[in-house]
Amino acid sequence: MDRSEIRNRIENWAAWSRGGMRTGGGCMTGTVCDSMRRAALGDVSSGHGAGRKIDAADADLVERAWKSLAPKHKEMLRWHYIRAANLGMICRRLGIKPRPTSIFDIELARAEAALGGTLLQMSACDHGVRICAHARPTSR
Repeated sequence: MDRSEIRNRIENWAAWSRGGMRTGGGCMTGTVCDSMRRAALGDVSSGHGAGRKIDAADADLVERAWKSLAPKHKEMLRWHYIRAANLGMICRRLGIKPRPTSIFDIELARAEAALGGTLLQMSACDHGVRICAHARPTSR
């Protein structure tokens, strides 16, 4: 799974999380907040979900994978994708040096890769491959 595919799945999960789709219905507050976030980022496309349909089934898989991540990776993904917090706030909260910004980029890439790896393990389990237990490898 390449990085752009992982990011697309995370973006879908984030939109699902912000939109309150966990209960099977949309949440107006989440929809408004998502629209305001897109507008602040310069995305002026109109319409519900900005023309992008949310894949709730995949978002649920990503949610389950996200729950099994290390706390720092979970927080990184939540604060960056769902809450759209600024880099400085995320760095302060997670104890990451804000400068150079490449440090943040590396930490974000690690969190995305960890989620991608967990999703691959879950996919292998779903297809009957015997390499999983949905747990991180234990150290000796």
